[in-house]
Amino acid sequence: MKKICTLLAALVLCVSLASRAMAQNEASEPRAVKGGAVNVTFKNIPSEDAGNVNGRYTVNRGDGTIQLPYLSNRTSVLGKTARDIENLIRSQYIAQKIYKDPIVQVALGSTDNQAELDRRYVQVTGYVASKKNLPYREGMTLVEVLLDCGDISDFGSRYIQITRKGVTRKYDYFSAKDRAIVIYPGDIIYVPRRSIWEGRPSTVGP
Repeated sequence: MKKICTLLAALVLCVSLASRAMAQNEASEPRAVKGGAVNVTFKNIPSEDAGNVNGRYTVNRGDGTIQLPYLSNRTSVLGKTARDIENLIRSQYIAQKIYKDPIVQVALGSTDNQAELDRRYVQVTGYVASKKNLPYREGMTLVEVLLDCGDISDFGSRYIQITRKGVTRKYDYFSAKDRAIVIYPGDIIYVPRRSIWEGRPSTVGP
């Protein structure tokens, strides 16, 4: 009986130590934070889409989300691990019937250096020639930012979305007034896919 009790005690101790080690590993696993980077890579998707969806996304400092191309809603990643985000992104693209069976790989950027968090960028994503996180320049305008990214692509919509402090507004790329909108640090500029009914004027209007 004494031997049985000893074995049971040893078994309980082993289980307790294993659970504690697992909890410590989960606690130490990097998680997405506001202002941090989420690097996303897709596989098993149409090759022509890779340039639009693969990239580095900055977690919004207001609501802890990122804006991924094609998705109707922003993706909340704050506090999630890379594996959590991979599963979430994959399920969203499947649920919205954008991709049938995508493979998603996520890597979280380092956020230990406060100086990195304080650097000011403007994130440009969606249907542009080159998605970038542009260093902020005082007085930069919407059209300047888009031209720095090679302009909107042939599939890009004229109706550009700018998210600032969690609020998203639309602007017309072919309006001179909207082109001159001043961009601020932390702004997220997203160019949606152009619908088949959306035309493009030959000149820029007022």
